[in-house]
Amino acid sequence: MTMILSQENSDIKEKNMKKYTRIICFAMALICLALSLTSCANKMTINGNGLTHKKTGITYTYVLDPAYQPIEYETEAYTKWKRNDVKIEYFAIKGLEPTEWLYCPMMGEVLCATDEVLPDLRGFEPTGAYICIEATTAYTIHEIDSQDLINKISERYLDENTTSYSTVMDSENYTIKFTSEKYPEFYYSLVLVADCDGVYIHDRLTGRYIDMGLLFNDYNLYTGDDYEEE
Repeated sequence: MTMILSQENSDIKEKNMKKYTRIICFAMALICLALSLTSCANKMTINGNGLTHKKTGITYTYVLDPAYQPIEYETEAYTKWKRNDVKIEYFAIKGLEPTEWLYCPMMGEVLCATDEVLPDLRGFEPTGAYICIEATTAYTIHEIDSQDLINKISERYLDENTTSYSTVMDSENYTIKFTSEKYPEFYYSLVLVADCDGVYIHDRLTGRYIDMGLLFNDYNLYTGDDYEEE
């Protein structure tokens, strides 16, 4: 009798275990399905000249001026675009709504979902600037706080009559990041190039190197030594 009861208990346990296993598997399947649907909803899809967020239906387009960079963005991705092994993540910009603005660090691009057109450097109304040896202010070597100098740099950069060159040889590269009270969430970031003859700002839209004359003379940006062949 004891053996029969033990066998019955064992059979009951086995049945309950199978039932429990089926319940767990079913629950896990539901969780996986939910996560899959959530993941799909958070992805971006290409839509004409922009990207559309599946969950919200909002379409973003890339800001045409590549000089605009966020001062700070969130550490966790707001959404992503993925195809096969390629994944591109988009982050909310601190101080701005992610339903209107996003940033893609992989491409270094800002995206906008509004009709706002960001202005050139003059319209940005810069009030400060940092000269950095890398693309981040963590490597700032000079800070420009003279509004008069900032205005002169801006005007010379935008003046179509300023001398410019297609290439600059034997150069040292920096980044100059302008700040603005009008657009406190963004830097206006440009490539600054120095050689033995002068300092230039590289216009990424035209590919030209715009001669800055003597405006950066006090900063000793070119450290290379001139030499003569013997």
